[in-house]
Amino acid sequence: MTLLKRTLHNHPQIKRALKSVAKSAGLFRDSPANDFYRDLAEVKTRGDDAFSKLFYGYDGDHLINKWNHFLPIYSRLFAPFRDGRPDGRPLRFLEIGVYEGGSLDLWRRFFGPSAILYGIDVDPRCAVFDGHAAQVRIGSQADPVFLRSVVEEMGGVDVVLDDGSHVASHQRVTFETLFPLLAQDGLYVAEDLHTSYWRDYEGGYRRRGTFLEMTKAFIDDMHAWYHDRSAQEIGRSIGAIHVYDSIVAFEKGGGERPFHTTIGTPQRPIDRVR
Repeated sequence: MTLLKRTLHNHPQIKRALKSVAKSAGLFRDSPANDFYRDLAEVKTRGDDAFSKLFYGYDGDHLINKWNHFLPIYSRLFAPFRDGRPDGRPLRFLEIGVYEGGSLDLWRRFFGPSAILYGIDVDPRCAVFDGHAAQVRIGSQADPVFLRSVVEEMGGVDVVLDDGSHVASHQRVTFETLFPLLAQDGLYVAEDLHTSYWRDYEGGYRRRGTFLEMTKAFIDDMHAWYHDRSAQEIGRSIGAIHVYDSIVAFEKGGGERPFHTTIGTPQRPIDRVR
């Protein structure tokens, strides 16, 4: 990633300022599809789900940047975990990418005081957020040893949210390391996957090795019962895959060969059910 693009990605306020200058000079025409720059008062009227209400009502001291269409997706995906784990123990939530600390603050408000929240970031400056709303550990998401050490410290992990570098090779290493460590019925979410199409993030349209292309392969692996191609071991432990615009969520499950059952009383002669 170029220095300019990295700066604009990490500091959206600079991006907004540059856009304002460009618009004043007649160099930029706004797009009605670009919600990022819309008036906040108008955008806030769109969502009445739990996470949208928390996000738009945020009054904390830290910066948060989220795509607006992610908010109701978060509500839908994470609703089953708001009250902790099914066995009554606290949720163990790991976010990759701390940014300015606001996201972890919001997750604390969403999941409550008993949740075990950890964030990791490669930027040592993020250590200042350790102990604020969550525990913060400094290291690379592309380092499997570091990732495993964090999960061990957490006592396991139920939910992972990858909002880190968005670089394809980093995303793959992170998934391949953490998904096997995920608790049964846990959830692994990767976001900002539009970067799978961008060269600066090792992406490109249908380019091999991107997270989205990996996801497509895992769909085949989930259905390995029905074809004669080899499947990755991880694929057999995926219970479901949810695909949204720029978000993919993997449920941990599966493993048992599917079967079907016939019930009821036949009213006519029938062939044996396959």
